[in-house]
Amino acid sequence: MVEWPTAMPDLGIDDCHDEFTVACANASLVYSASLQLCELHANETIVSLEVDVELERTQIELGSSAVCGNLRVCDVLEDNLEYLKCISENSNRNLDILTEINYNATHAYTRMREDYDALHRTFLLCGLEAQKDYMEDLREAHRELTQCRLEVDELME
Repeated sequence: MVEWPTAMPDLGIDDCHDEFTVACANASLVYSASLQLCELHANETIVSLEVDVELERTQIELGSSAVCGNLRVCDVLEDNLEYLKCISENSNRNLDILTEINYNATHAYTRMREDYDALHRTFLLCGLEAQKDYMEDLREAHRELTQCRLEVDELME
């Protein structure tokens, strides 16, 4: 009878995932606490609800042009591997740009809404800021997980 070696669990990868799980849980706790603060302080802080629509539109146009330009840069690459690497790297930049466009547009839209009173809009804007921070925390946790996994992979080679 042949005995096969028992595979050892990859503690490095497990550690990466454990850190990621803790970071996500911490992000959720911070988000929850931030929303509670929004509720507590909404009466005390009324934000400016003015919107410079032309500026908002210009920023959106600049951002969308940057996203398209970032993707077009890769079009000149003939090698499939290099092309996909280029798209992958530029997609991370584009995600940052699109996240900012989404946040700014949602922020301006919320300020312009007249079907909510100023207090409610202030609460919504505070919640939007908390959501933006939460999503950034999750993205940072994912970047750290990816980096950790790369480092573990390099050690395994």
